[in-house]
Amino acid sequence: MASYFNRASTLVGTREVAAQAGKDVSAAMQAVGLPMALFNKPDERIAFDDICALFEHCAASWQMPDFGLRLAPFQHLEVLGPVALVTKMERDLRSAMQAITRNLLIHSNALSATLDEQGDVASIGVEMQPSAAGTRQYMLLAIGVARNVLEQAGEQKVDLIEVSFRHDAGDVQAAAERYFGCPIRFGAERNAIYFDRATLDRPLEHSDAAYHAIIERYLLTARQEASGRFSDDVRHEIARQMELDVCTLDSVANSLRLEPRSLQRRLKHEGLSFRDLVDDWRKARAKALVTQTRLPLSEISLALGYSDQSIFSRAFQRWHGAGPLAYRRQALRDSAPA
Repeated sequence: MASYFNRASTLVGTREVAAQAGKDVSAAMQAVGLPMALFNKPDERIAFDDICALFEHCAASWQMPDFGLRLAPFQHLEVLGPVALVTKMERDLRSAMQAITRNLLIHSNALSATLDEQGDVASIGVEMQPSAAGTRQYMLLAIGVARNVLEQAGEQKVDLIEVSFRHDAGDVQAAAERYFGCPIRFGAERNAIYFDRATLDRPLEHSDAAYHAIIERYLLTARQEASGRFSDDVRHEIARQMELDVCTLDSVANSLRLEPRSLQRRLKHEGLSFRDLVDDWRKARAKALVTQTRLPLSEISLALGYSDQSIFSRAFQRWHGAGPLAYRRQALRDSAPA
Protein backbone atom coordinates (compact mmCIF):
# COMPACT_ATOMS: atom_id res chain seq x y z
CA MET A 1 0.00 0.00 0.00
CA ALA A 2 1.36 3.44 -0.90
CA SER A 3 2.45 5.83 1.86
CA TYR A 4 0.86 9.23 1.31
CA PHE A 5 2.51 12.46 2.40
CA ASN A 6 2.32 16.24 2.30
CA ARG A 7 5.05 18.82 2.66
CA ALA A 8 4.88 20.63 6.00
CA SER A 9 4.20 23.88 4.15
CA THR A 10 0.56 22.72 4.27
CA LEU A 11 0.58 23.92 7.89
CA VAL A 12 1.06 27.55 6.84
CA GLY A 13 -1.62 29.73 8.43
CA THR A 14 -2.54 27.31 11.23
CA ARG A 15 -0.85 29.41 13.92
CA GLU A 16 -2.36 32.61 12.53
CA VAL A 17 -5.90 31.19 12.51
CA ALA A 18 -5.39 29.92 16.07
CA ALA A 19 -4.12 33.32 17.23
CA GLN A 20 -7.05 35.15 15.65
CA ALA A 21 -9.51 32.91 17.51
CA GLY A 22 -7.55 32.70 20.76
CA LYS A 23 -6.93 28.96 20.41
CA ASP A 24 -3.93 26.82 21.43
CA VAL A 25 -2.26 25.44 18.31
CA SER A 26 0.36 23.52 20.31
CA ALA A 27 -2.38 21.55 22.07
CA ALA A 28 -3.96 20.71 18.72
CA MET A 29 -0.63 19.55 17.31
CA GLN A 30 0.00 17.44 20.39
CA ALA A 31 -3.48 15.90 20.15
CA VAL A 32 -2.63 14.36 16.76
CA GLY A 33 1.03 13.63 17.52
CA LEU A 34 2.69 16.33 15.41
CA PRO A 35 5.69 18.34 16.73
CA MET A 36 5.62 22.13 16.65
CA ALA A 37 9.07 22.07 15.01
CA LEU A 38 7.34 21.25 11.71
CA PHE A 39 6.35 24.90 11.37
CA ASN A 40 10.03 25.67 10.78
CA LYS A 41 10.57 22.79 8.33
CA PRO A 42 8.34 23.49 5.31
CA ASP A 43 9.99 20.81 3.17
CA GLU A 44 9.55 18.06 5.78
CA ARG A 45 7.19 15.26 4.78
CA ILE A 46 4.15 14.66 6.99
CA ALA A 47 1.82 11.68 6.72
CA PHE A 48 -1.32 12.75 4.86
CA ASP A 49 -3.54 11.12 7.51
CA ASP A 50 -1.86 13.23 10.22
CA ILE A 51 -2.49 16.47 8.33
CA CYS A 52 -6.15 15.53 7.81
CA ALA A 53 -6.46 14.55 11.48
CA LEU A 54 -5.06 17.93 12.57
CA PHE A 55 -7.41 19.92 10.34
CA GLU A 56 -10.48 17.94 11.40
CA HIS A 57 -9.45 18.20 15.07
CA CYS A 58 -9.10 22.00 14.79
CA ALA A 59 -12.45 22.32 13.03
CA ALA A 60 -14.23 20.29 15.71
CA SER A 61 -12.48 21.41 18.91
CA TRP A 62 -12.28 25.08 17.88
CA GLN A 63 -15.87 25.02 16.57
CA MET A 64 -14.78 26.17 13.11
CA PRO A 65 -16.64 24.16 10.46
CA ASP A 66 -14.96 26.42 7.86
CA PHE A 67 -11.44 25.91 9.22
CA GLY A 68 -10.04 24.96 5.81
CA LEU A 69 -11.40 28.18 4.29
CA ARG A 70 -9.84 30.20 7.10
CA LEU A 71 -6.44 28.68 6.28
CA ALA A 72 -6.68 29.34 2.54
CA PRO A 73 -5.86 33.10 2.58
CA PHE A 74 -2.45 32.29 4.08
CA GLN A 75 -1.47 29.77 1.40
CA HIS A 76 -0.38 30.80 -2.07
CA LEU A 77 1.89 29.57 -4.85
CA GLU A 78 4.95 29.40 -2.61
CA VAL A 79 3.45 26.67 -0.39
CA LEU A 80 3.97 24.30 -3.35
CA GLY A 81 7.73 24.71 -2.91
CA PRO A 82 9.72 23.51 -5.95
CA VAL A 83 6.53 23.13 -7.99
CA ALA A 84 6.26 26.94 -8.11
CA LEU A 85 9.37 27.02 -10.30
CA VAL A 86 7.28 26.17 -13.37
CA THR A 87 6.08 29.77 -13.59
CA LYS A 88 9.66 30.72 -14.54
CA MET A 89 9.67 28.54 -17.65
CA GLU A 90 6.15 28.72 -19.08
CA ARG A 91 4.98 31.44 -21.46
CA ASP A 92 1.29 31.57 -20.55
CA LEU A 93 -1.01 30.73 -17.67
CA ARG A 94 -2.44 27.66 -19.41
CA SER A 95 0.93 25.92 -19.77
CA ALA A 96 1.93 26.98 -16.24
CA MET A 97 -1.20 25.41 -14.70
CA GLN A 98 -0.69 22.25 -16.76
CA ALA A 99 2.89 22.03 -15.50
CA ILE A 100 1.76 22.55 -11.91
CA THR A 101 -0.76 19.71 -12.16
CA ARG A 102 1.90 17.39 -13.63
CA ASN A 103 4.36 18.15 -10.86
CA LEU A 104 1.99 18.30 -7.89
CA LEU A 105 3.36 14.91 -6.83
CA ILE A 106 6.44 16.73 -5.50
CA HIS A 107 4.30 18.62 -2.99
CA SER A 108 2.04 15.69 -2.09
CA ASN A 109 1.47 12.25 -3.53
CA ALA A 110 -1.98 12.22 -1.90
CA LEU A 111 -3.26 14.93 -4.25
CA SER A 112 -4.00 15.10 -7.94
CA ALA A 113 -5.18 18.09 -9.95
CA THR A 114 -6.47 18.49 -13.48
CA LEU A 115 -7.00 21.41 -15.84
CA ASP A 116 -10.00 20.94 -18.11
CA GLU A 117 -11.45 23.17 -20.85
CA GLN A 118 -14.99 22.82 -22.19
CA GLY A 119 -16.38 25.51 -24.48
CA ASP A 120 -15.87 28.91 -22.87
CA VAL A 121 -15.36 27.46 -19.38
CA ALA A 122 -12.19 26.09 -17.82
CA SER A 123 -11.92 24.25 -14.53
CA ILE A 124 -9.30 23.05 -12.11
CA GLY A 125 -10.32 19.85 -10.35
CA VAL A 126 -8.69 18.58 -7.17
CA GLU A 127 -8.91 15.09 -5.75
CA MET A 128 -7.15 13.34 -2.90
CA GLN A 129 -6.68 9.97 -1.30
CA PRO A 130 -9.22 8.98 1.38
CA SER A 131 -8.21 9.47 5.00
CA ALA A 132 -9.56 7.77 8.10
CA ALA A 133 -9.70 11.21 9.74
CA GLY A 134 -11.83 12.68 6.94
CA THR A 135 -10.83 15.12 4.20
CA ARG A 136 -13.53 17.82 4.42
CA GLN A 137 -11.27 20.55 5.84
CA TYR A 138 -8.34 19.65 3.63
CA MET A 139 -10.56 19.85 0.55
CA LEU A 140 -11.92 23.25 1.56
CA LEU A 141 -8.33 24.41 1.86
CA ALA A 142 -7.19 22.77 -1.39
CA ILE A 143 -9.94 24.40 -3.46
CA GLY A 144 -9.17 27.75 -1.87
CA VAL A 145 -5.48 27.33 -2.68
CA ALA A 146 -6.32 26.33 -6.26
CA ARG A 147 -7.85 29.77 -6.79
CA ASN A 148 -4.91 31.45 -5.04
CA VAL A 149 -2.39 29.66 -7.27
CA LEU A 150 -4.36 30.52 -10.42
CA GLU A 151 -4.47 34.20 -9.46
CA GLN A 152 -0.87 34.48 -8.29
CA ALA A 153 0.58 32.61 -11.27
CA GLY A 154 -1.40 34.81 -13.68
CA GLU A 155 -0.92 37.97 -11.60
CA GLN A 156 -4.59 38.92 -11.86
CA LYS A 157 -7.80 38.44 -9.93
CA VAL A 158 -10.04 35.70 -11.29
CA ASP A 159 -13.83 35.89 -10.99
CA LEU A 160 -15.09 32.35 -10.48
CA ILE A 161 -18.22 31.11 -12.23
CA GLU A 162 -18.87 28.29 -9.75
CA VAL A 163 -17.18 26.13 -7.13
CA SER A 164 -18.19 22.53 -6.51
CA PHE A 165 -17.48 20.07 -3.71
CA ARG A 166 -18.21 16.37 -3.50
CA HIS A 167 -19.00 16.46 0.22
CA ASP A 168 -22.23 17.81 1.70
CA ALA A 169 -22.59 21.46 2.67
CA GLY A 170 -22.77 20.90 6.42
CA ASP A 171 -22.41 24.30 8.11
CA VAL A 172 -20.18 25.95 5.48
CA GLN A 173 -22.54 26.95 2.64
CA ALA A 174 -22.70 30.61 3.63
CA ALA A 175 -19.00 30.83 4.52
CA ALA A 176 -18.01 29.28 1.18
CA GLU A 177 -20.25 31.65 -0.79
CA ARG A 178 -18.69 34.63 1.00
CA TYR A 179 -15.17 33.36 0.49
CA PHE A 180 -15.39 32.47 -3.20
CA GLY A 181 -17.95 35.10 -4.20
CA CYS A 182 -19.84 32.76 -6.53
CA PRO A 183 -22.44 29.97 -6.43
CA ILE A 184 -21.28 26.89 -4.48
CA ARG A 185 -22.53 23.42 -5.36
CA PHE A 186 -22.16 20.68 -2.75
CA GLY A 187 -22.77 16.97 -3.28
CA ALA A 188 -21.28 17.32 -6.76
CA GLU A 189 -19.30 14.81 -8.78
CA ARG A 190 -16.10 16.91 -8.67
CA ASN A 191 -14.16 19.18 -6.35
CA ALA A 192 -13.40 22.06 -8.69
CA ILE A 193 -13.31 25.76 -9.47
CA TYR A 194 -14.82 27.01 -12.76
CA PHE A 195 -13.78 30.19 -14.55
CA ASP A 196 -13.61 31.92 -17.95
CA ARG A 197 -11.42 29.90 -20.30
CA ALA A 198 -9.88 33.09 -21.74
CA THR A 199 -8.11 33.56 -18.38
CA LEU A 200 -5.66 30.83 -19.40
CA ASP A 201 -4.46 32.81 -22.42
CA ARG A 202 -2.74 35.37 -20.21
CA PRO A 203 1.02 35.57 -20.98
CA LEU A 204 3.46 35.24 -18.09
CA GLU A 205 5.69 38.27 -18.08
CA HIS A 206 8.39 36.71 -15.89
CA SER A 207 8.88 33.49 -17.84
CA ASP A 208 12.46 32.79 -18.93
CA ALA A 209 13.07 30.07 -21.50
CA ALA A 210 16.75 29.96 -20.51
CA TYR A 211 15.79 28.25 -17.25
CA HIS A 212 13.51 25.69 -18.91
CA ALA A 213 15.96 22.79 -19.31
CA ILE A 214 17.49 23.31 -15.85
CA ILE A 215 14.14 23.46 -14.08
CA GLU A 216 12.74 20.52 -16.04
CA ARG A 217 15.68 18.32 -15.03
CA TYR A 218 15.33 19.40 -11.42
CA LEU A 219 11.60 18.69 -11.35
CA LEU A 220 12.11 15.30 -12.98
CA THR A 221 14.56 14.34 -10.22
CA ALA A 222 12.22 15.72 -7.56
CA ARG A 223 9.28 13.72 -8.96
CA GLN A 224 11.32 10.54 -8.90
CA GLU A 225 12.36 11.16 -5.29
CA ALA A 226 8.80 11.99 -4.24
CA SER A 227 7.24 8.96 -5.87
CA GLY A 228 9.60 6.50 -4.19
CA ARG A 229 8.37 3.37 -5.94
CA PHE A 230 7.66 3.44 -9.64
CA SER A 231 4.10 2.28 -8.99
CA ASP A 232 3.46 5.40 -6.88
CA ASP A 233 4.31 7.59 -9.87
CA VAL A 234 1.95 5.55 -12.05
CA ARG A 235 -0.83 5.76 -9.44
CA HIS A 236 -0.55 9.54 -9.36
CA GLU A 237 -0.72 9.82 -13.16
CA ILE A 238 -3.69 7.43 -13.30
CA ALA A 239 -5.55 9.59 -10.74
CA ARG A 240 -4.81 12.72 -12.78
CA GLN A 241 -5.90 11.22 -16.10
CA MET A 242 -8.99 9.44 -14.78
CA GLU A 243 -10.38 12.85 -13.86
CA LEU A 244 -10.08 13.84 -17.53
CA ASP A 245 -11.55 10.58 -18.87
CA VAL A 246 -8.45 9.96 -21.01
CA CYS A 247 -6.67 7.30 -18.95
CA THR A 248 -5.25 4.38 -20.94
CA LEU A 249 -2.06 2.37 -20.72
CA ASP A 250 -0.70 4.26 -23.73
CA SER A 251 -1.61 7.72 -22.39
CA VAL A 252 -0.08 7.07 -18.96
CA ALA A 253 3.07 5.59 -20.49
CA ASN A 254 3.37 8.57 -22.83
CA SER A 255 3.04 11.03 -19.94
CA LEU A 256 5.79 9.19 -18.06
CA ARG A 257 7.91 9.09 -21.24
CA LEU A 258 7.94 5.30 -21.42
CA GLU A 259 6.90 2.66 -23.88
CA PRO A 260 3.74 0.83 -22.71
CA ARG A 261 5.65 -2.47 -22.52
CA SER A 262 8.32 -0.85 -20.36
CA LEU A 263 5.67 0.48 -17.99
CA GLN A 264 4.06 -2.94 -17.70
CA ARG A 265 7.42 -4.61 -17.16
CA ARG A 266 8.42 -2.22 -14.36
CA LEU A 267 5.07 -2.67 -12.64
CA LYS A 268 5.45 -6.45 -12.90
CA HIS A 269 8.71 -6.17 -10.92
CA GLU A 270 6.58 -4.81 -8.05
CA GLY A 271 4.02 -7.58 -8.47
CA LEU A 272 1.47 -5.20 -9.98
CA SER A 273 -0.24 -4.50 -13.28
CA PHE A 274 -1.72 -1.39 -14.86
CA ARG A 275 -5.19 -2.89 -14.42
CA ASP A 276 -4.48 -3.40 -10.68
CA LEU A 277 -3.73 0.29 -10.23
CA VAL A 278 -6.78 1.45 -12.18
CA ASP A 279 -8.88 -0.94 -10.07
CA ASP A 280 -7.38 0.53 -6.89
CA TRP A 281 -8.30 4.04 -8.05
CA ARG A 282 -11.86 3.00 -8.85
CA LYS A 283 -12.22 1.22 -5.49
CA ALA A 284 -11.19 4.30 -3.51
CA ARG A 285 -13.17 6.74 -5.66
CA ALA A 286 -16.29 4.53 -5.57
CA LYS A 287 -16.26 4.48 -1.77
CA ALA A 288 -15.83 8.26 -1.61
CA LEU A 289 -18.62 8.98 -4.10
CA VAL A 290 -21.03 6.54 -2.45
CA THR A 291 -20.42 7.73 1.13
CA GLN A 292 -19.61 11.43 0.67
CA THR A 293 -22.14 12.44 -1.99
CA ARG A 294 -25.78 11.85 -2.80
CA LEU A 295 -25.14 11.32 -6.49
CA PRO A 296 -27.36 8.69 -8.12
CA LEU A 297 -25.58 5.37 -8.55
CA SER A 298 -26.02 5.65 -12.31
CA GLU A 299 -23.96 8.86 -12.32
CA ILE A 300 -21.30 7.33 -10.07
CA SER A 301 -21.07 4.36 -12.40
CA LEU A 302 -20.43 6.64 -15.38
CA ALA A 303 -17.93 8.75 -13.42
CA LEU A 304 -15.91 5.60 -12.77
CA GLY A 305 -15.89 4.59 -16.42
CA TYR A 306 -18.54 1.85 -16.30
CA SER A 307 -21.06 1.76 -19.15
CA ASP A 308 -23.38 -0.54 -17.18
CA GLN A 309 -24.46 0.17 -13.61
CA SER A 310 -24.79 -3.55 -12.86
CA ILE A 311 -21.09 -4.04 -13.60
CA PHE A 312 -20.25 -1.23 -11.18
CA SER A 313 -22.52 -2.72 -8.49
CA ARG A 314 -20.83 -6.12 -8.78
CA ALA A 315 -17.39 -4.52 -8.59
CA PHE A 316 -18.41 -2.51 -5.51
CA GLN A 317 -19.74 -5.68 -3.85
CA ARG A 318 -16.38 -7.37 -4.53
CA TRP A 319 -14.41 -4.43 -3.15
CA HIS A 320 -16.42 -3.60 -0.04
CA GLY A 321 -18.51 -6.66 0.78
CA ALA A 322 -21.85 -4.91 0.18
CA GLY A 323 -23.72 -3.32 -2.69
CA PRO A 324 -23.32 0.47 -3.12
CA LEU A 325 -26.84 1.36 -1.96
CA ALA A 326 -26.59 -0.79 1.19
CA TYR A 327 -23.12 0.60 1.87
CA ARG A 328 -24.41 4.19 1.57
CA ARG A 329 -27.30 3.51 3.96
CA GLN A 330 -24.95 1.97 6.52
CA ALA A 331 -22.57 4.94 6.23
CA LEU A 332 -25.49 7.30 6.89
CA ARG A 333 -26.51 5.31 9.98
CA ASP A 334 -22.92 5.29 11.26
CA SER A 335 -22.55 9.04 10.84
CA ALA A 336 -25.92 9.97 12.34
CA PRO A 337 -25.78 11.52 15.85
CA ALA A 338 -26.75 9.16 18.65
